[in-house]
Amino acid sequence: MIIKEDLVRTMQNIYEWPLSESVIWDVYNNFLELALTRDEYVLEFLNKVVDFTSLERKEYRNKLASMGFELRPDELSQYTVLIMIALKESIEV
Repeated sequence: MIIKEDLVRTMQNIYEWPLSESVIWDVYNNFLELALTRDEYVLEFLNKVVDFTSLERKEYRNKLASMGFELRPDELSQYTVLIMIALKESIEV
């Protein structure tokens, strides 16, 4: 399992405006918990988000914004990276 400090430091090194430490850790754990359910539809959705094209990412951001959840492009990227890490970790568990 990934160490909190390593994950936070990695995200802070990659992004100019990283999510806060608590958000990074909470989001990672939430995605990991979802991945560990091994629910076919959840895993399919998470993998689909990871594989979004630029256009799909923009459309998804617009959809989230219409539901009241506005994200900067780099915020969606950070969530996507956290999904990828959680999926990888769920395979290794």
